Amino acid sequence: MSEENNTQEKGQKKPPKKKVIIVIGIAIGIAVTCFTLVAVLPAPEGPLLKDPLRSLLTGVGLLGVACPLCIVGFIVGRRATTSPYFEETFIKTVFNIFGFLCLILGLICIGFSIYALVKWVLGSE
Repeated sequence: MSEENNTQEKGQKKPPKKKVIIVIGIAIGIAVTCFTLVAVLPAPEGPLLKDPLRSLLTGVGLLGVACPLCIVGFIVGRRATTSPYFEETFIKTVFNIFGFLCLILGLICIGFSIYALVKWVLGSE
């Protein structure tokens, strides 16, 4: 019996709290910095879609928002596995959906910035 409990405890190893908090803090710091830079940059002459720097900063900022959401969703999900109530599973799902949505939107913004850079380098307008 003690071998089974020992094996179960090894399988459910928790990540260190300090490292998780540091990673979340760094991600939020990156997001705030990127969104602040987007707000401070002067307005472009043409359409916003042709400004690759703004698009890249917005994408990185969205990835910085997605990281804490996914981490919190994962942590809440681990707690929800032992809970008989559905509220924790619902909260986990909400965090994961918003994290995934921010991740996809961030990757789309970064893709648009790469597209704008390639278009600018090739010289086609």
